[in-house]
Amino acid sequence: MIKIFIITERRADYSRFKPIMDLIVKDDKLDYILVVTGAHLKREMGYTKTEILKDGFRIDYEIEMFNENSDSGAVMVRAFSKVAEKVTYCLDESKPDLILAGFDIGANLAVTIAGAHMNIPVAHIQGGEVTGTIDESIRHAMSKFSHYHFASNNDAVQRLIKLGEMPEKIFDVGCPSIDAILNTPDDNAILNNFQLTENNYFILLQHPVTSEFNEAEFQIRTTLSAIKKSNINAIIILPNNDAGFSKIIRELKNSKIKFVESLTINEYINLMKRSTGLIGNSSSGIHETATFNIPTVNIGTRQNGRLRPKNVIDVGYEEDEIINAIKSCIKIRRKNIKYKNPYGDGNSSIKIIELIKKIDLSSKIIQKKITY
Repeated sequence: MIKIFIITERRADYSRFKPIMDLIVKDDKLDYILVVTGAHLKREMGYTKTEILKDGFRIDYEIEMFNENSDSGAVMVRAFSKVAEKVTYCLDESKPDLILAGFDIGANLAVTIAGAHMNIPVAHIQGGEVTGTIDESIRHAMSKFSHYHFASNNDAVQRLIKLGEMPEKIFDVGCPSIDAILNTPDDNAILNNFQLTENNYFILLQHPVTSEFNEAEFQIRTTLSAIKKSNINAIIILPNNDAGFSKIIRELKNSKIKFVESLTINEYINLMKRSTGLIGNSSSGIHETATFNIPTVNIGTRQNGRLRPKNVIDVGYEEDEIINAIKSCIKIRRKNIKYKNPYGDGNSSIKIIELIKKIDLSSKIIQKKITY
């Protein structure tokens, strides 16, 4: 039995871990240890711990991460430090064979660093990508603490090699979020639940950019103004809780545009694939929308440098640019253009599971050495 340790902080990483955990549950040679932390445990962020339980997963540990009323880069660091300390006790007690860490999120960085120090093999999902903001540094730091790499495309593979990682420990498996969206049951009732009409609304999902903390208010106001002047229907999903989020949430709630604190994976996917397009700066716009041929208005710098499918329209924080991009989205949807998604075909989780069964998890792989 291979015991796989997973920590999830927010809906973004859980949606990618879920299809992998679904396969672990079905495999009699594998088991998981699940830690839930961060936004999952915050009522004002949707208390998405309940979604994990509804999906049938056992939660082994909970770590309170955010307990301050303010938001800043300093608060993010203090929250990270809480997880970095407390997760070591979880690892000591559960004694996993492998840590499966993901993406560019603080709690996953904490467990990656802990695993490297505690001589536990670490496999990192989606290393090697360029992401912008503080996420860029977190992602590459995680790669340097990890022993195996489950990359989402060849562009990321080549970057990991340039970072000095061993090519034989890097695997191009795609992004498991594609698995999640393709495995999500179709739900025709979703539109009635949110009082929306198919292909007659946009989804707005705009997160803070930590390196532009002081500009958060201006940035979201510009987006909201463009949406109102475009005279379109929209539904807002509140952002994650990176530094600057409180300013964004205040503006969103005052906008008089329909908003939700959070959505389940089923709700989000069914709303996305029936929408006219996605507006904002979420990685979902880069990774996922092309699978359903939905155009994305990608605003600002948060996803700078990331490999893009052709459905993505990049704009700055200029109102007219955003308005013109929204008009382009409407035209694209009318033409029903098909796109290729460079982030995978929906088989990433199967590939990851099969690799976990084959890779060396003994102590001899713990000591890393840069390749140049």
